[in-house]
Amino acid sequence: MKKYITIGIVIVAILVGYYVVDAIFTPSYEIPTTAVSNGEFVISLSANGSVNAKRAVTLSAPRIRNLQITWLAPEGSMVEAGAPVIKFDASKQTTDLADNESDLKIKLSALQRAKQEYTIQEKQLELNLEKSRRNYDEKKHEAPRVAEEARLEQELAELNFQAKLDQLTGDVEKAEVEVQRARDKVEQGKKELDQMTLSTSIPGLVVYLEIWKGGTMGKVEEGDSPWPGQGLVNLPDLSEMIVETAVSEVDANKVDTGQEVIVTLDAFPDRLYHGSVIKKGTLARKKERGSKLNVFDVDVAIENADEDVKPGMSASCDIIIDRIESVVSVPLEAVFEKEGQTVVYLKNKKERKVSVGRRNDEAIEIVDGLEGDEEICLIDPTLEEHGLPGDKATEPEMNKGRSSKIDGTPPRGGNRRGR
Repeated sequence: MKKYITIGIVIVAILVGYYVVDAIFTPSYEIPTTAVSNGEFVISLSANGSVNAKRAVTLSAPRIRNLQITWLAPEGSMVEAGAPVIKFDASKQTTDLADNESDLKIKLSALQRAKQEYTIQEKQLELNLEKSRRNYDEKKHEAPRVAEEARLEQELAELNFQAKLDQLTGDVEKAEVEVQRARDKVEQGKKELDQMTLSTSIPGLVVYLEIWKGGTMGKVEEGDSPWPGQGLVNLPDLSEMIVETAVSEVDANKVDTGQEVIVTLDAFPDRLYHGSVIKKGTLARKKERGSKLNVFDVDVAIENADEDVKPGMSASCDIIIDRIESVVSVPLEAVFEKEGQTVVYLKNKKERKVSVGRRNDEAIEIVDGLEGDEEICLIDPTLEEHGLPGDKATEPEMNKGRSSKIDGTPPRGGNRRGR
């Protein structure tokens, strides 16, 4: 009897152990669900780009040889309009200007003497001419020989008057030309001296540019001798920031100036910046060299940019194409194709046929089949009958490749477990 009792206990223990182990190693799954939305439906177009200043100034070396930088405004500092940013060694320009100013004084003195000489000679010539005329008047009725000599003296005086005045006029004009040349040199010297200090015409952030230094590229620094016309410092105005992006030619007709844009910076994914389209290119271009895809450039103004928004940052833009009031919508991953019909699954796992309409990157409009107060499954609950839920719950074809950042949250995936 004890033998049978022992065998029974062993069997019971084996059965209990089997069910305990099965319970431990057999996972249970909860079908993730979500509430059907009933409200504003936003249709947007996503585009990636980079942040830049709406306006910027690049300071370049003046067209003067043998320059040497003696001072630079600190990189990363903010400067006001009119503030100096770069200074060059101005010793040669200062010396040349002083020499040119001295030469101008000499030329002005020479001009003054030429004008005085003209005035003196003009009066003397007029006096000589008047004497010759009076002499002729007195002697023209005397002997023919005497009268002829007087007449010839008058003609000679008239010819000498004109010739001398022409010569004196030429001397004055020559002196005036020399003065003008000297003045031009002084003005050029002042201009070159002014160019030894480069100032900014707009407020901006000081950004050093790279230049060639002995065969290698490096940021500009004090002591460098740049080439004439070489760009040295860029000054973006951070008060007006934009995102430079592009949209495909297929979507270009949906974009127009004035449209609302939601901007997200890759460096600060949890922040949303508001903007608007301020420019769309009129001509298409290749997306990149060798690409067959044509795009149109689009500029987006960031309206609430803060001090963290800097040029060169990567950004994502959601261009708002349309906002529609009172729309019933569900996540894209909650809609399935079954036997040629579009369906969703209610929380109780019952299938519901629906008609769909417009869509954005994460949701789709339900035209018919839902009222807006239901709760639906995010994965196909019927897959539990064929295997582990989620193993075969794949995203429907209509949902592939879509994501959204309109509300600042990551897109809702089709294989999440739990709510």
